[in-house]
Amino acid sequence: SLGANPLNQGVPVPTDAANMNSMGTAIVIDGAPLSNNANLQTLSPTISGGGGSVGGGSSPNSGLDIRSISTDNIESVEVIRGIPSVEHGDLTSGAVIIKSKAGREPLTIRLKTDPSIYQASVSKGMSLGQERGNLNVSGDYAHSIKDAKESYAYYQRATARAMYSNRFNKLSSNTSFDFSLGKDTRERNPDDERSQLETGARDIGLRFNTNGTWNVRKGWLSNVKYTLSGSYRDKHSYQKELLGNAFAAYSMSNTDGAVLSNRPGQKVYDNEGGELTNIPAGEANLIATYLPNEYFSRYDIYGKEVNLFANLNASFSKTLGALNNRILVGANFRSDGNLGDGKVYDPYNPPHRSNSSENSSPRPRKYSSIPFINQLSLYAEENLTWSMGERELLAQAGLRYDLVNSKSIVTPRTNFSFDILPRKLWLRGGFGVTAKAPTALYLYPENAYFDLVHFNSLNSTSVPENEQLFLASTRVFNTQNSELKMATNQKAEIGIDLMINRMRFSVTAYNEQLKNGYNLATTIDSYRLLDYIIYEQAEQNPGGIPTLREKEQHKIFVSHATPTNDGRSHNRGVEFDFDFGRINAIRTSFVLNGAYMRSTDWSDSHSFSNRKNLNELERNVGIYEKGKEKYERERLTTTLRATHNIPSIGFVLTTTAQVSWLNKYWTSYGNDTTFVSYISREDGSVKPFDDSMRDDPEFAYLFETRSPTRFIAESYFPVLLINFHLTKEIGDNLKASFYANNMFNSRPLYESKRTPGSFTRLNIP
Repeated sequence: SLGANPLNQGVPVPTDAANMNSMGTAIVIDGAPLSNNANLQTLSPTISGGGGSVGGGSSPNSGLDIRSISTDNIESVEVIRGIPSVEHGDLTSGAVIIKSKAGREPLTIRLKTDPSIYQASVSKGMSLGQERGNLNVSGDYAHSIKDAKESYAYYQRATARAMYSNRFNKLSSNTSFDFSLGKDTRERNPDDERSQLETGARDIGLRFNTNGTWNVRKGWLSNVKYTLSGSYRDKHSYQKELLGNAFAAYSMSNTDGAVLSNRPGQKVYDNEGGELTNIPAGEANLIATYLPNEYFSRYDIYGKEVNLFANLNASFSKTLGALNNRILVGANFRSDGNLGDGKVYDPYNPPHRSNSSENSSPRPRKYSSIPFINQLSLYAEENLTWSMGERELLAQAGLRYDLVNSKSIVTPRTNFSFDILPRKLWLRGGFGVTAKAPTALYLYPENAYFDLVHFNSLNSTSVPENEQLFLASTRVFNTQNSELKMATNQKAEIGIDLMINRMRFSVTAYNEQLKNGYNLATTIDSYRLLDYIIYEQAEQNPGGIPTLREKEQHKIFVSHATPTNDGRSHNRGVEFDFDFGRINAIRTSFVLNGAYMRSTDWSDSHSFSNRKNLNELERNVGIYEKGKEKYERERLTTTLRATHNIPSIGFVLTTTAQVSWLNKYWTSYGNDTTFVSYISREDGSVKPFDDSMRDDPEFAYLFETRSPTRFIAESYFPVLLINFHLTKEIGDNLKASFYANNMFNSRPLYESKRTPGSFTRLNIP
């Protein structure tokens, strides 16, 4: 299932940590990684501080939308959660290695339905004749809804695939072409008269892949492998709604320092004859305006993502006595870019500004002007097998070098395994560093725009329409972070494997520390102190715009988000997998697995208080210590799976019992009640803060009341989830399957200890 684990529902995972975990997971299909690096389907990331997708689909600040991958043409899946080979890069969390079906295959038709999804797929593999190779084709369609009560929100997918495979003497190759169409739709809720919200996201994908192995087997050289892949994704996202409480300034200028009025090219003067407007060259036909309280707005985001990948490596092997060496040397290159038109909307009906940042304002952006991200990687790895009598030592050690747009890193990785008892007991372990390069969202963030109102008499009932005037200035700030580093994850693990007859028992302990995780966050440097002047009418000019004079002068802060490396995570735990094999007397096999996990996520940067001082425009900004909040989670789960065969009637029954023994989360706090420094409203400098200053009227308004319940840990009671799966073979060519997830419909309510009276439903399948 692609859904969330029901045993983990209700446990809040910090958004930044979850996004980084998803972004750092590589999905590799037939030797080529899928890419989300050029995804920019989001509205105002440098203002909102987020990168969530518009209308659905994969988010620019997260990982891939795996709904676009059909499972019906997959031959095998390998999940690497530990330390991968240096061949795999641009990852921090792990890798999912998928091998597609190739070659001959009988015609297979699969139909699936449940309360939230219906799906149909067909596949067929055929021989094209002697020495002409094989062709495997497949296609599928799926329709799903997330909630039966919200049938106006649904997802559709259609895929088609053709793979040609052949062997030419010593060369074996596979060449495939994939098409995919994914569409998220949220139609207008018939009961929603207020916002009348509609959203959508359409993703059309084309992918070409060719890979092969040339089996040389001459001297040390064993084989040479290659992979070439290219993909193109045409994305369109939109949002349409009736905005309310939408009063805001909006200027059509993209120029820092521009001052426009509500009349194209109109110059405005003060009472001393000085020009107040500043109309940049080429912007004489643009205006600034004050948006109405309510209006319909629609914006569209057009992305055209291009992803190229090439990999070439050679394997060398040699046996010297008891030592067998296999050396892997290779290089790969990838390039990711976006050729789309970007954000498009009617400038007279723009999107709603972000409420998280005062005076902020959206702007269109053309994605095709953004440079491509180019990544060159070199890697080398030694795989050693040392036979010592009946025992073997397996050791893997390698280095990987990545160069991404002038940023580089070297990551070492090693794994080992040793027979303590020959063919009975093994000790294994590993240590390594993985790295994920920043995506386009972080390497090339958009500018932050702010529109400041200096005078406004629009829609005034006491001012004739031809005398109404609106005057606003635009400030533009570059949000790039030239010091951005690659995110890295340091991994260590150790484990044992025990084999007794046909039973196998594995236990693994692991420790992972993520550093330099990516965020879009507000920093000290992204608080900008601006001079702000408010004007009033000095002289009325009947039939024309008034002459203005200065009324007030202030210093105000505006703030934006910028790419940072402040994401930190520390994950540790123990996993076990006990396969008891098949008990022939009862034709049943049993597998028990489980895990204990403890995770800590935090932001290694300052947080701020910029609360208003009543109705005053001027205020200081309080700075808290770095990492003042750490989000802790602790879990213990087990899963027992029993599979029973009844050959006489063609039944295969599988029952799975999942138990969540421990599911706990809490927040650890540092000094969250006072500041370590502050940004002065007088000159924008950072000054030390002493706790004796907290009652000073200059700072008292910055402090907020902290709830004493924030220290309380939430701990769910143990819950049991039982799933049942029955497959019936009907003749030689037909199978029917029945699923019953949470077959006893156990969905207990948990009452929050922090906020009594609020409940979380558990065990939702």
